[in-house]
Amino acid sequence: MEIITIGKGQELVSPNEVRLNIHFYLKGNTYEEVLKKGTLNVLNFINEIMIKNDFMKEDLKTRSYVIREEKKYNEVTKSYEFDYYSFNEYATLKFTYDKVLLMKLMSEIATLENPPMYEINFALSNEKEYQEKVLKEAFNNAKEKAGFIASAAGKKIKECVKVDYKPFNIDYTTRGNLDSEMMYKAASNEILNEVTNAFTPEDILVEETLYTLWMTE
Repeated sequence: MEIITIGKGQELVSPNEVRLNIHFYLKGNTYEEVLKKGTLNVLNFINEIMIKNDFMKEDLKTRSYVIREEKKYNEVTKSYEFDYYSFNEYATLKFTYDKVLLMKLMSEIATLENPPMYEINFALSNEKEYQEKVLKEAFNNAKEKAGFIASAAGKKIKECVKVDYKPFNIDYTTRGNLDSEMMYKAASNEILNEVTNAFTPEDILVEETLYTLWMTE
């Protein structure tokens, strides 16, 4: 006899890593202007924010870099017209979660001449360890269910002959992930202090689902 069971494993874990997703942005009349000013903004962030807080230049990881000519639609002429050049660099800075350091960075970013927009993501630096743990839990959960079914039929489970992340013969995808996000721009130190004291990062749900096929005897 064959038995198919679904096993689930999950765990709520307090985040231990902060990921600042940073957007450096400005507009100018020429390509050369935005290239120069945009690059200076990034270097200023590195020197005034990162280096002074014991980060290394290499800690800032660039995800994308775009300089382009912007256009806007003119309702009168019914055509698109030149609307300056734009500099866009998206980068990520990761560090161990520390509320004091986070508040300090937010406060110092607010003092920059052209502060970048940024998004705060709370995450797990060791998520793989928890994924392995919940996978084992999911398998044991599936095995336990198979044992109950086999016992009800007067049999015993012999072995697991197939394991997958998706139902057998059915197209399916699954992923367990939960991020807490907040968006900030320049603000006063007093407000930033209130903000960092007001929020507590939401626990991250690490979960996995396994589909198993068992043989009985």
